[in-house]
Amino acid sequence: MFVQRRLSSSITRVIGWNFKNIRSKNDSLEVTFEEDGKPSKLIMPLAWLRDHCTSKTHYHYPTNQRKSNCTDLMNLSRIEGSDKISMDQNQKSLIIDWIDGHRSVFEIGDVVGKGRKKKGEKMDGVLKLWDSKTLGGVPRIEKSNLSLQSFSENLVKYGVLIIDGIEGTAEATEKLCQSLVPVHDTFFGQFWVFSNSATEDEPAYEDTAYGNEEIGPHTDGTYFNQTPGIQVFHCLTPANVGGDTVVVDSFHCAQILKNKHPEHFETLCNTKIAHHYLEGSPPGSQIQSVSLEKPVIEMDSFGNILQIRFNPYDRAPYSCLSSSESSASGAIKFYEAYQEFSRICHDPLNALTVSLRPGSVIFIDNFRVLHSRTAFQGYRKMCGCYLSRDNFMAKARPFFDGNVKEFL
Repeated sequence: MFVQRRLSSSITRVIGWNFKNIRSKNDSLEVTFEEDGKPSKLIMPLAWLRDHCTSKTHYHYPTNQRKSNCTDLMNLSRIEGSDKISMDQNQKSLIIDWIDGHRSVFEIGDVVGKGRKKKGEKMDGVLKLWDSKTLGGVPRIEKSNLSLQSFSENLVKYGVLIIDGIEGTAEATEKLCQSLVPVHDTFFGQFWVFSNSATEDEPAYEDTAYGNEEIGPHTDGTYFNQTPGIQVFHCLTPANVGGDTVVVDSFHCAQILKNKHPEHFETLCNTKIAHHYLEGSPPGSQIQSVSLEKPVIEMDSFGNILQIRFNPYDRAPYSCLSSSESSASGAIKFYEAYQEFSRICHDPLNALTVSLRPGSVIFIDNFRVLHSRTAFQGYRKMCGCYLSRDNFMAKARPFFDGNVKEFL
């Protein structure tokens, strides 16, 4: 499915066109149109135009899907001559009669709106990057004031949110989660109740989350090719001492890295590494998950950070050794960049600390916000789950305006 953009009211009419030879003779049109009272031009490959034909022959309106399977697209994207191109009476549309006899009508504002390359649209107005000074504390909403809109706007904006006033039970927590977003299931199960002293009713995996030692800032599930989207925690029984939750805005940390060490930022965008989860003896004999190689910092083509995958503990062996000096140089560059990013993520100035208590459920955008835990003493019982980020974004988009919806 492709996005149906709004028509651009600033584009008023088609002025003219001429053939262009980009890869072969007459394979593109250079179309001139009036925009804001001035002429503008775009080069439109004929294959692109045919592919974006929205006649009922090529587009299924009830489902907003194309009908073409592209097996003969290039052959059909031909025009016998300039006389096969015309405009409507009001010069609002470009009309093309293709070599197979099919006619396409392209409203110029619609074509430009769909096809013109975006000029670096940014998420700066939607995301609020933060540190301990600028945010001060994790945003909170009372259950009595909770709505899908308030939940969505806060989680998108800050990447973390606490909902207060929840009954201090696993059942109430699971019910809350299911009322907001579908669960993202993994081999850990759909919903977990766990502690540092597991019983027969609680799972016990070979992971530091099930102990009481300190865990540094990280994102979860880096060893899954489909990373869990939203992390949920509810502390049902707090530890006697310690066990605080610490959250860090990794997008803010990445921006610091980019400003101070742009070469390190580029390295973490361009170097792909794998992560793994292993259980059993020998390792991996019971449960094994290994991700595809992916970058620590994933960007879109407009400069927006899409996802941070940062987990120093679950990194798989880095397969980078060879007889080539360039491979060794690349590995050193990666470790220098990873070290600097880790130092920024571990800086207390970039962290917020929360002492979770029964009744308060924290939601964390696992694509953006790192979480960690301080060491603790005594018994500590938690419950939680992962939620589907795709499903969350589908529900959140209606609360945001304009083209920003395409970046969520």
